[in-house]
Amino acid sequence: FIEEFISACKARYGSSVLMHFEDFGNQNAFRLLSKYLNNTCCFNDDIQGTASVALAGILGSLRITQNKISDHTFVFLGAGEANLGIAELICLKMEKEGVPKAEAYKKIFMMDSRGLLVTSRTNLSEHKI
Repeated sequence: FIEEFISACKARYGSSVLMHFEDFGNQNAFRLLSKYLNNTCCFNDDIQGTASVALAGILGSLRITQNKISDHTFVFLGAGEANLGIAELICLKMEKEGVPKAEAYKKIFMMDSRGLLVTSRTNLSEHKI
């Protein structure tokens, strides 16, 4: 259904029509965004919208404290769409400051209902790895 809907919207409104994905659940939200991101003008407000607002708040506080984002470590309680999106955007900002991606990831800690997300945990959803 989603593929058909996106195709119909593009046919009717052109390829630059903005598709807003909302409330698809973790598994589907990341999968759909990944599938359509490079060929459709789209966003998921839980993953990207909340992340943008959160990062704006962090950047505002960094102006006041005169720090860089890479000077900080971030801990997230909850590993859903919003927090994963915020963490990813924070890492992208650290990369813009010159921090290698692997080092930026070391400054992010995520916890879900079963504890800290670590590579040795089994049965993690793909978007949490």
